[in-house]
Amino acid sequence: MTKAPETEITDSKFESEDLKPDAMQVAEDNLDPDLPVFSVDILPVIKEAQNQHGLRHGDYQRYHGYCNRRLKRIRKVLKFKMGDKRKVTPKKVTEPVFTDPRYILMLLMTSERAWSLAMYLKQEANSEPRKRHHMVEKMRKAVVLASELNTLCESSEKVDARTKLEAQAYSAYMSGILQFELKDWVAAMDLFRKTQTIYGKLADTMSKEEQTVYKTMVDEISPNIRYCAYTIGDQSAMDDLMQMHGTGRQDPLLSEKLDFLIAESREKKAESMSEIIWRNRTIRVKNNKVRLFLIGVKEFEKDLSTIDDNDRDARVEVYDRLLTECKDALQVTRDDIRTDPHSKASEKTNKVSDLQFLQSYLTYLRLTKTIQRNLLLLQDLQAKSPSMLLSSGASDEAAAGDSTRRGPKPSDFIRLYDGILQNLSEILSLPGVDVDSEMSDAVGSQRTAFQAFRCFYVAQAYVNEKKWTEAMALYDRVMEHANKAMGAMVKQSQDDFVEFKVLNSSKLESLVETIAFNRYRVHASAILDSVAVKKDGESKEVDTTVPLMDRVDHYYEDPTISALQSGKTNPKVPQMTSAYPPSFDPVPCKPLFFDLALNHVTFPSLDKKLGKKENPQKAGITGLISNWWGWGGKK
Repeated sequence: MTKAPETEITDSKFESEDLKPDAMQVAEDNLDPDLPVFSVDILPVIKEAQNQHGLRHGDYQRYHGYCNRRLKRIRKVLKFKMGDKRKVTPKKVTEPVFTDPRYILMLLMTSERAWSLAMYLKQEANSEPRKRHHMVEKMRKAVVLASELNTLCESSEKVDARTKLEAQAYSAYMSGILQFELKDWVAAMDLFRKTQTIYGKLADTMSKEEQTVYKTMVDEISPNIRYCAYTIGDQSAMDDLMQMHGTGRQDPLLSEKLDFLIAESREKKAESMSEIIWRNRTIRVKNNKVRLFLIGVKEFEKDLSTIDDNDRDARVEVYDRLLTECKDALQVTRDDIRTDPHSKASEKTNKVSDLQFLQSYLTYLRLTKTIQRNLLLLQDLQAKSPSMLLSSGASDEAAAGDSTRRGPKPSDFIRLYDGILQNLSEILSLPGVDVDSEMSDAVGSQRTAFQAFRCFYVAQAYVNEKKWTEAMALYDRVMEHANKAMGAMVKQSQDDFVEFKVLNSSKLESLVETIAFNRYRVHASAILDSVAVKKDGESKEVDTTVPLMDRVDHYYEDPTISALQSGKTNPKVPQMTSAYPPSFDPVPCKPLFFDLALNHVTFPSLDKKLGKKENPQKAGITGLISNWWGWGGKK
């Protein structure tokens, strides 16, 4: 008897909403009816389904609906009915029934459906405590179903060893979650360690592409184990929990508990914190929320040190969390200022009270952390767009900033630098800071340095549009700002306001080298562009519909003339030498002259010769015309 090949079942085979029974029968026909071997990647299947159906955003209700629909499809394909329309008859998957690997998926989706509903009820239990009881019951049901899956795989010879290990790890993880919710910390820690060990061993036997899912799961379980150890009495686990909380790798199950634990630890430290010193001034801190935030600022640097420098998303997330806490602390301080009589009195005397100076300090922290966050985003943009790197050794194509290239544009850099410059301007206008000349000089030099970088990316935008004159002018402005900033930094001593030295002179020197390279490149591009325009003008086609006499300045070899010279018959009509019929030209009209002096001339009387009486009224040109046409004569 020969062994049948293993049948690999992945999530992609069951992803469509309407699974066809014919397609399912093909996989069953390929199996040896005597000894089939079933293989299901349990962890990759559920992780892919969770990420695609709501759990990426913490939507457990959506994932519960997906599990329910998928479970119905699998049961329909397997013809595994749980009763009829009138009543439900529970059935279990036994060894004789277990003839298809999709029975593993059916039990898996049943357990996932119960687990997702339990997590949804846990979210709702914050406002309705009664739902916690339902959450625990649903979690018990998920554990029972996961145990059935593990028992089926362990007792069956049709399942391969890898699937048995994954089923065992999945069952241990579900049981660990239940014990964690029941606050049985010792049992929960043992179950989580068992799960972590199995997934770690499985990751070592797989390729690099397949290891990612298992190693991520191992990292997610670690905070749960450390939290259990801390609650048992291991005080050294607190530092590990703080570091794991900074990296954002904790399981959603532990997130709320870990936040509460960190808040409790900060409250203990806040009791001993009554004042801070900033800019040689002692500030008393009375509000407990502000104290908690200031302690969180001290722990902020520790959180950043535990994160890899290349993992910019995680670092930005830490900055966002700190800025959110800073916003809350500022709001509390503003409320205290409104009710503080010393702050109202200081407004009349133009003095800064302790609460106002504390508000300036909190605002300063918010602005400086925002600047550092924007610098991280700028580093991320530079990593995605090599053409924008400040390097004098960049290639011509990269330095030119190809407009057709997909990726960050100069406008993305300009927008971030605009935000940085706006934050620096707000720092200079803070109460108590505007009179501090040392800080003003330090902030002013940094502002000038950032203006140089902003001008550089504006120049890059003009380079992309081939506006060489504007780009050269902006490069000169970059050199002006950079030299001014470096001169200001040299004048400042090494110990002056070290906390605010965001940019150092080495970055400005690199910028100056880049500008020197780019100016030659832009100059050469402008010359080549002008030469190309001249060539295009020489080779430009002449419009033959225009008469020849109107385009005598452009040479054009008429193909009809060459056809006549070659003796071809029926040549084309030669081009027009002039427009026919000729166009009308405006000419001046014939002038009309009116002899006005004739009206004042008295002609000699001819009545003696004509034998008529003289009519003195009809003299001049009027009388002459009247006589011609018979007007005015007496009968």
